[in-house]
Amino acid sequence: MTGHSRFIRHAVLSALMLGSAQAQFFTPSFQNYQTFAQRSVGYVAATVKPDFTALAVTQALKPPAAPVKYKYALARTDFAFKGQPTQQSRCAQMATRPDDQRQMAALCLGLFQNMEALPEFRKHNVSTALAVLIGVSLQISRGQELDEARSDLLIRGLNDVLIDSQTMKGTRADLQATYESALMTAGLIVTLFQQGDETQDAQLSAAAKALAQSVLLGFGVKP
Repeated sequence: MTGHSRFIRHAVLSALMLGSAQAQFFTPSFQNYQTFAQRSVGYVAATVKPDFTALAVTQALKPPAAPVKYKYALARTDFAFKGQPTQQSRCAQMATRPDDQRQMAALCLGLFQNMEALPEFRKHNVSTALAVLIGVSLQISRGQELDEARSDLLIRGLNDVLIDSQTMKGTRADLQATYESALMTAGLIVTLFQQGDETQDAQLSAAAKALAQSVLLGFGVKP
């Protein structure tokens, strides 16, 4: 199986551990986790019918007996990344105080960079970023882990959906914002869940699950 499918299964839940100094940023002043999650799927949800993304997820979770034949190469959902990441500023809007916003922006940027730095991750590919977000959300919301075969099915299914729906003909800025937001949101879900588990903080665990459920609903998938 390809490296990008191994990434979903193994690397996400082990590579984003935050130190105790960063854990302090997850305070009651952060109220709008779900708003950011909705933004992270907003552009795709606006251009792709949820039924199609839901079908890609269903097909990945319950693979058909016959091998699936995909229409397009995965490279068709690559895009040209320009400049520096920008979506950490939207991520920072979850905080209510200016000092917290600056720290939250740095945290979200760090999560994005950690995701991209993981071995064999396919950078600048929308299908892979969205599959990571959906895979993380399934695991946190349902406790349903995707193995390598199912991860690969999800990435390739989303790849076909994004091309058939003309989503990849959107502006580079929209595609880049979707890619960045997907990885930042996936990182936030994992981090919140880990911090909640380590500190026995039910609020953080609940926030992680609410984020994951919001993501799945945005893609037409039952949480």
